[in-house]
Amino acid sequence: MSDHLRKNSVARRSRYRFAHRFLRRFFSIGTFGRFVGLYIFLDVALVVTEGSMAKFAPEFLSNWPVATSASAIKESLRSIASYLIAAQVGVLGVISMALALITLIAQRESSSTDVKVYYHESFCFEVVASSIALLAILCAQLFWPVQAPLFWLGLDHPSPIFEAGLLGFHLSWLLLNLAGLAHFITTTFGFVQQSEREFLRNRYTANVVQPMEMTTRLRRHFYSAANTMLDGNDENADEEQPRATFGSEFGTPYSVELTSVFSRPKALRDVRMTWVLWALRRWAARCTDAATKKPKATTDGHWQKSPKIWFTPHLDGTLKGKQDWCRRCGGVPLDCIEKFVLRRAFCFQRIDENA
Repeated sequence: MSDHLRKNSVARRSRYRFAHRFLRRFFSIGTFGRFVGLYIFLDVALVVTEGSMAKFAPEFLSNWPVATSASAIKESLRSIASYLIAAQVGVLGVISMALALITLIAQRESSSTDVKVYYHESFCFEVVASSIALLAILCAQLFWPVQAPLFWLGLDHPSPIFEAGLLGFHLSWLLLNLAGLAHFITTTFGFVQQSEREFLRNRYTANVVQPMEMTTRLRRHFYSAANTMLDGNDENADEEQPRATFGSEFGTPYSVELTSVFSRPKALRDVRMTWVLWALRRWAARCTDAATKKPKATTDGHWQKSPKIWFTPHLDGTLKGKQDWCRRCGGVPLDCIEKFVLRRAFCFQRIDENA
């Protein structure tokens, strides 16, 4: 797929630039909770490092600046947070005005599709989530809540190195938010022009829609063709050998092996095919052994020769209620280990009922 996109001249012309890809990678964190969670992890790690070094290796901490001015520098570093807070509030004000402009354009021209493309291309939600997360963190850090246990335990060090490092992280985050704001404003002003909206649609199609469609088709093809992997894709394989299929049915008669009750709509999003193949090959070996030892024996009323097992869910298909999604005809039943592995190999994800 990557080779196809690289050879496609239209896709190459519409490819995102490095700065755009870098910002998208940073803002792909996405939500307010994720930004705050990652920051808390970083802050706790920094505090633990400071406390550990102050207790076990204080000689490795620099004594710069001298102790008489260290406290003054610490206070200066902490007061800088107020300026960063003011900058973040300004960012949110600019974004709110730009969104009001886009809403008016969308209502007048009934361009709901273009607005969806605009939200994706401008990093609108991502910039807002990142800005609000940084604003909330800066407000909370005015009281240094995570560092408070160090003060109580007497493990804080007079050197302001860690405070300076945290300030550098805040400043870098603010600069990235400002870069995202610059991209947001550029996209917003360009969205007013019809030619720019056409360019955004083409770029969105080349970078998002086409790779998504190709990925979906490949996933579905590999899923439906996975039965050829069970017998080594041998066209001359014995028809009496165990077989498995995915996303299809063999009809009756059959025995139900796996059943699930979906109280809310779910879809099959992923299949850990390595686990599935291990379980099915184990089952196939047991079927072959049973057919060799007792060639005329039956299991559940069906002959053991030419056993079949199939999984009815379609990839990305909606499932609701009681579903007998693993069925078998002939052969031996799945044992508890194989059932356990197969249940965890098929990954069902909840979906919106109105989707």
